[in-house]
Amino acid sequence: MAFAGLKKQINKANQYMSEKIGGAEGTKFTEEYTEMERKTDLTNELVEDLLNKTKEYLQPNPASRAKLMVSSKLRGGVKAHAYTQPEGTLGEAMVKYGKDLGEESPFGLSLIECGEALKQMGEVKYALEDNVKQNFLEPLHHLQTKDMKDVMHHRKKLQGRRLDYDCKKRRQAKTDSSGKNAKKS
Repeated sequence: MAFAGLKKQINKANQYMSEKIGGAEGTKFTEEYTEMERKTDLTNELVEDLLNKTKEYLQPNPASRAKLMVSSKLRGGVKAHAYTQPEGTLGEAMVKYGKDLGEESPFGLSLIECGEALKQMGEVKYALEDNVKQNFLEPLHHLQTKDMKDVMHHRKKLQGRRLDYDCKKRRQAKTDSSGKNAKKS
């Protein structure tokens, strides 16, 4: 049984080499299949690019994010999120200095109100990130790691079966032509 599998692999390799080097013609796929294959490749490329670009959008500068995370840990601000939003950091600073100036000062009051608004923007941005991660990035990641991987596996399998089919077709053609030559003799 193992010998039959090895023989099949050798025949496929022989067919592949005949197609690549010897100029033997392999079975052509339909236009519909070729177009589907092109779209699959494009989808795979698109998913990878979208994942990278979305992560970049959510965390534009990883170096500054790391710096903010370290500084927030040093301050003792342990939050549910791994880093602080720049809007939230700015808002905290405005509120702090607004309170230092005093709420009776118009400038201090303005700083406090603006700081609170920026802190709210930071919270909204956290919610946006969580939503994007859960409803966009995770499904795309699943598509890339599971579904596209399965598609690529089946394409590879199809290529192997096509080579096996072409090898058997070529062998059958040889048998038919040698049978015709024997009848003529």
